[in-house]
Amino acid sequence: MRFATVIGHYFIWHYGRAIRDLTRIYRNLIAFTFNFFSVTILVNSYFAPWRRLGEDYPEHSVDLFNYFSTFLVNIIMRLVGIFMRTVVIVLGMAMTLLVILSYPVVLVLWIILPFAVVIIFFIGFGLLFK
Repeated sequence: MRFATVIGHYFIWHYGRAIRDLTRIYRNLIAFTFNFFSVTILVNSYFAPWRRLGEDYPEHSVDLFNYFSTFLVNIIMRLVGIFMRTVVIVLGMAMTLLVILSYPVVLVLWIILPFAVVIIFFIGFGLLFK
C-alpha cells in the first residue's frame, strides 16, 4: 500500500511541479544563451571598432597623408568590428533558437519517460524468456 502512495506522489510531482520547474529552467536557459553571446551589447556597439583598435588623429598637423591613413585604419577596424559582431550575433541567435526549439522535444520526452521505463522493463523481461 505504501508503494502505491509513493508511485502516486511521484506521478503528481512528475506531471505537476517538475513540468513547471522544467519550464522555468528553460526560460533561464534561453536568457543565459542570449546573454552568453551578449547579443544586446553587440547590437548596441555594432559600429564600434574591433577591440577598440584604431589610431588617434594627429592633433596639430596639417599633413593630409597622416590624416587619411589614420582615417583608413579606423574605417578598417570598424569594418572588422562589424564583421565579427555580425558573426557572433548570428551564432548567438542560432544557439538561442536551438534552445527554444529543443524545449518541446525535452517536454515530450519528459512526459513519456515513466511509460518508456515500464515498457522497456517489460521488453527486457520478455527477452529473458525468449
